[in-house]
Amino acid sequence: MKPKDRFPPSERTGTIWDEYMEVIPLLAIYAQKIKQFDKEGQEFKKAVSDFEKQFRPGDKDGIMDSIFMSWMYFDFRFGTSLETVAERLLADPIVVKLHEPGPTYIKQLNDSYLTFYEIIKKLPDQDAIIVEELGTGEHFTVFHIRELLEIEPVVGEIWYAQRVGRPERSIFFTTPYIFAPEAKPGLRRACKMQEKDFIQGPEGALFPADRHFAESQKKATPFWVWFVLRKEEELPQIEDKDSALDEDIDKGQLPILLTTDGEEFILAEIYFSIRDKEALCQRLATLKSFQYDKLDGSWTWFKAKSRKYPEKPRTVLGYFCIDGNFLIAETNSRERATRLRFKLKRHLGSLIAYEKTLYREPYDFPELSPEESEARRKESEELQEAPEVQEAMKKYLEFHYYTEWPETKIPALGGLTPVQAVKQDEARAKVIALIDEFERRQELSESKMPKIDFNRLRRQLGLPPKAS
Repeated sequence: MKPKDRFPPSERTGTIWDEYMEVIPLLAIYAQKIKQFDKEGQEFKKAVSDFEKQFRPGDKDGIMDSIFMSWMYFDFRFGTSLETVAERLLADPIVVKLHEPGPTYIKQLNDSYLTFYEIIKKLPDQDAIIVEELGTGEHFTVFHIRELLEIEPVVGEIWYAQRVGRPERSIFFTTPYIFAPEAKPGLRRACKMQEKDFIQGPEGALFPADRHFAESQKKATPFWVWFVLRKEEELPQIEDKDSALDEDIDKGQLPILLTTDGEEFILAEIYFSIRDKEALCQRLATLKSFQYDKLDGSWTWFKAKSRKYPEKPRTVLGYFCIDGNFLIAETNSRERATRLRFKLKRHLGSLIAYEKTLYREPYDFPELSPEESEARRKESEELQEAPEVQEAMKKYLEFHYYTEWPETKIPALGGLTPVQAVKQDEARAKVIALIDEFERRQELSESKMPKIDFNRLRRQLGLPPKAS
């Protein structure tokens, strides 16, 4: 089967864009197959439905269809394998019926991602521009600008788009969202922060270093889609000294922070008045949805347990406590605040009455004196070094590397799990290289994170231990 058989001639442009579009109908068919027949289809179906409800692709006030399509087929990772629709298609026997360069184009599209580019030079005689990727500083040549996009590019503009193809000859696969030059500093810092958070998170270990920025942007797509749909589209205008990220932060030029769910980080305090404190305490004592801490008299709201790994450490989503005649809950995003508010009301009913929610930007606090900053730093270090905290962090790391990671399908291993990969010579060498890289990062790190024994992981996989 040739994908172009399903791509109508009326849609053709005579450019390389046509070649990429020829595989889209096949991806659409395969995505429908996942929804209807795949055991993980419900997760995919719900995510797509939620995206459509929130961002209204194709509507006048919604996100463009091209960006929705890009996210759905090439960015969203789901299921135990964390593979995209495109990666699942490439691993399916059906792909053998697809003639080249079809599979190559699917892979190129899957490797691409939505992010921000600054136009640094126009090449009018070639209908091309040279752009700089904000998050990496790399330069790319993008062709068919007027022909495909019908946009007159302006040097200095920032474009949010999906670039696909070779660095020296590529196109924008999606119609760009355009930002003024003044937005560059904030967007650049945000992209760098997203990459940093991705590397430090559990998914960072699943991909090789040269894919970290790309994967961080894929994961951040829903956030950026929300951002470009905001009425106030521009970030604060901040003079760009082209300084390093940490220096920017020290100078008060602040990045956008995200929660682990990709939601904008904002501190929220939810206030409920208490109607019957004695009855409330009795009700709280029976709840299993929250964990009570006797030391400070607070309750913790955790993320739901993993069905596959019920012993996996869970993410803390929020807290609440009783303060006088009020129950006060705290969390770190508007979305979580809404969920926590209704969760508490559902459990506690008429025993509490909602009063108000206060939101505060994470940087909206009085500047600390040098003495206060030093005391805060020491307090943080002491907390991290506390035996119970070190034990909890080590438990999380050991669970991830000894239990989850060996059974996780990893793109760098061709979609194999490490347990499967060690049985094949070429893939076995990649597993060894990945573990060596994990260990190298651990040795170079200056953080207070506890160290784990990677030789234990090697023995578990039947690999030779590394000499100390």
